[in-house]
Amino acid sequence: MNAKTIRAIILQVLVVLAMSIAAFAEDKPAQKTEKADPPPQPQQVSNGKEYLGPTADSIRPYRSSGRDPFKRTVKPRAARAKQQQTRALGYPTLDMRRAEFRQKVDQARAREGAEPDPVSQYLVSELDITGVFRDERGPGAFVRAQPTGTMFFVRNGAKCYNGEVLRIASDTSDPGGAKVMFREVSYQEVNGKQTPQERTVTKAPGEKK
Repeated sequence: MNAKTIRAIILQVLVVLAMSIAAFAEDKPAQKTEKADPPPQPQQVSNGKEYLGPTADSIRPYRSSGRDPFKRTVKPRAARAKQQQTRALGYPTLDMRRAEFRQKVDQARAREGAEPDPVSQYLVSELDITGVFRDERGPGAFVRAQPTGTMFFVRNGAKCYNGEVLRIASDTSDPGGAKVMFREVSYQEVNGKQTPQERTVTKAPGEKK
C-alpha cells in the first residue's frame, strides 16, 4: 500500500469522526433551565414552633408625651439687665480747691504766663450776684463768694470750678432784667462709670441759689 492510499484512508476516518461529533452535540438541549429558588421556609423559634408575630401581651398602647411635635419651641427672652445704680458725686472741699488753685498759680508764674481767675476756686452754687453793670468792654457782674465773703467781678466766659458764665443780661431800664446765666456741670456714677451732667442756672442780683 502506497503513501497516497494511506492518506486517503486517514482523511475518510477524520470526516466520519467529525460527523459523529456533530450528531452527538445536536442531541443535547440548547440551554440549561435555571434552577428555581426553594420555597420560603417558615421562621422557627427556639422551641421549634413556627413564628407568627408578636403576642398581644407584648404590644403596649401609645401614650402621648403632651408635646406637639409640629409646634415650634420659643426660647424665653434673656432677663432684663439689672437696674442701673446711680450715685451723685460730690466736689472737693474748699481747702482742696484752694490748694489746687495755688498750685496752678505757681505753675503759671514759673512759665511766666497768665494766672488763673480767682473765681475758678468756687462752685456755681457758692456765688451770689450782687450787681450787674455795663462798660466799654460789655456787660459784667459783681459776685460774692459765700465761703469767704470775697468779692469778684466777672464777664461772659468766666470759668468757675464746675462751670462758667454763659451770659450776663444788664437792662438798666428794667431792674428785673438784670441776671447772670451759668452753665453748671455735675457728675454721677452710673454702674461704676463717671458721667457728666449739665444744666443751666440763672441768678439775679440779691437772689440766692
